Amino acid sequence: MKKQLLSILLVLVMIIGIMPVNAFAENNSADASETESYGTFIDGEQVLRDMLEANGMYAHPRIIMSEERFAKLKKSVGSDSVTGVLLEKLRSEADRILTAPVAQYEIPDGIRLLETSKRIQRRVAALAMAYNIFGEEQYAQRCYAELEAACHFKDWNPRHFLDTAEMTTAFALGYDWLYHWMNEEQRALLRENMIEKGLNQVMEDYEDKPRERTYKWYQDYPGDNWKLVCNGSMSMAALAIGDEADAKDIASDVLNYAYKESYSFVRRAYSAKDGTYSEGLGYWDYATYYLGLLSSSLISTTGTDYGLADYEGVRKSVDFVRYMSSNTPKSFSFGDDGDSRDTGWAVLLWLAEYYQSYDYALTRLKKIENDSFYYLDVLWIDEEKTSEASKDSPTDWGEVGASNASFRNTWDESGIVTALHAGENNYKYHGHYDLGTFYLESNGARFFTDLGNENYELDNRKYSYRIRAEGHNTLVINPSTELDQAEGAECLITEFSAGDEAYALTDLTAAYAQSGAERVVRGLKMIKEHECVIVQDEISLKENGEIYWFAHTKGQIAVADDGRSAVVTVGSERMWVEIISEDGKFTVMNAESLPTSLSVPNQSDNSEYRKLAVHLTNTKEAAIAVACIPLKEGESKPAWIPSMNALSEWAPKVIEGDVNADGQCSVADVIALQKWLLCVPDAALADWKAGDLCEDGRIDAFDLCMMKRKLWK
Repeated sequence: MKKQLLSILLVLVMIIGIMPVNAFAENNSADASETESYGTFIDGEQVLRDMLEANGMYAHPRIIMSEERFAKLKKSVGSDSVTGVLLEKLRSEADRILTAPVAQYEIPDGIRLLETSKRIQRRVAALAMAYNIFGEEQYAQRCYAELEAACHFKDWNPRHFLDTAEMTTAFALGYDWLYHWMNEEQRALLRENMIEKGLNQVMEDYEDKPRERTYKWYQDYPGDNWKLVCNGSMSMAALAIGDEADAKDIASDVLNYAYKESYSFVRRAYSAKDGTYSEGLGYWDYATYYLGLLSSSLISTTGTDYGLADYEGVRKSVDFVRYMSSNTPKSFSFGDDGDSRDTGWAVLLWLAEYYQSYDYALTRLKKIENDSFYYLDVLWIDEEKTSEASKDSPTDWGEVGASNASFRNTWDESGIVTALHAGENNYKYHGHYDLGTFYLESNGARFFTDLGNENYELDNRKYSYRIRAEGHNTLVINPSTELDQAEGAECLITEFSAGDEAYALTDLTAAYAQSGAERVVRGLKMIKEHECVIVQDEISLKENGEIYWFAHTKGQIAVADDGRSAVVTVGSERMWVEIISEDGKFTVMNAESLPTSLSVPNQSDNSEYRKLAVHLTNTKEAAIAVACIPLKEGESKPAWIPSMNALSEWAPKVIEGDVNADGQCSVADVIALQKWLLCVPDAALADWKAGDLCEDGRIDAFDLCMMKRKLWK
């Protein structure tokens, strides 16, 4: 009877296994995300009613902070906790601002008031919090002086609306956190300017009224980080003054427009598959901290964010940041990001609290303990909860159909870390022509890196070195004055495997078809036992042509006499780099455009970078495989160097019973098969365990392999 039951179950498993994957899939199309459903949000009027019900009229502070929150922080003043350290940094920052001149209206590039707006926001936030926590009048006085000066600006530069948004955030926080310190005349002045220079201006953008603009951010689709920055700032202002008679109508209208577009943008910009943010790591920070400000403001004023951030793509984006950063942590700076930028961002504290996954905050807490300060830390730190967080995470990240993959042998700073960028070439939304690029860091030293962003006002910017493929750690095929990768090309991860020999593949053919390629596949592999990273390309061209392989570094490069190997030195760390394929030799090149590239004057200075290069000519079929191994002290060459295997041979050999296709028959495989068979009624199990072919009450490797054989038959 038991064997008959098992046979039936095995048949069911086989049937499920051959059914189309999308048989149970939900509709995740773009149309589905743009429905009239916005979580539990109804309209702006309802938000204001919810705010009054939760807080009452004229209750302040209520924008993220509260009297209870400030009182809790006061208890940590003078303590040796991370929160205590943070508050001392807040006091130092507030004291520094006391001696600085009040900000002036300055547009140095003729376009942006942005740096002034950001400076005022940081000052207002720090001073207002310092007043509420330390109780010193001088902080409130200086904070109001900053706001009063901005009230007399002719405008907040709505032509470049980010400037208006950042300034409005400053006013929302200052108005709310200093409400009880100010008199009615002072409140009225701030409120009048928030409405005139902030909320009225954004309504012109929402309704697309005639006005000079650098960017129609609200009408743009799918849009970029401006969606969250501008909508978030205006929502905060609406919530700060929405219970005032002169503000409630426009506050309601602003909340209505802002929430719906923010909700929709979140579901467009954060990949539900792997959390990749559409504009890269740097703009993830900017967009997500405004998402955090908006969500936190709604929750503190109404008790809910109406589902705004309750989205799998946002939750997974924490992994996007953690895994696409090194252990130090510094960014893998593909797209419009800065080279190796610090990614221990304050917004991780908000994400930890929102998703109650407090390990998200550990990186930021470590930064605070060392030397970092930002006012957002004070908003979101909750050291009591974070102290219980787990520090263990898998070392490999990626999946088929995703945009990125990364590998490391440990989370310690001494480890080796690498990552591969795939995805889509989308120049409009901060993309570069960098599909297939990689970075490599070992023991805190960045051996191969990205150069970062280029000046946005540069003429012919998209043809500049830092934007083109030649300025990244990827391939250039048949170079010319045209773009060296195709705009709009989408090249995702086609194979991924975690483990001792972890790897990812991406098919780059779509990026290089315009350059005469028939097939281009790049693989990135880490052999953890030997701390070895292999970058391998298999290339087929339609006819004989020219191929470049590039890897940029700030280190010193010493190429061997035969050109087949090199040593890259960064500080006291050294990396052995060897061509393990038959073709090619290394040369060292400056980080500058090829002679065939379009000349673009006034590009950024790249003289601190050099690049290791392989150059093949008159080539139709090529394989370029490069192995990178950190050298130990005293080594002139690694004790072990891998041989080359075709990319088709990278997949681990599957053995009978190996459910995970990782080349092993493990306890995890047993558990996976048990899960498949647990539809058996409890009564039918009795003392027999699902999957126990021997009926001895145990499941062992023999049972597993026998079960696999039955499945295959």
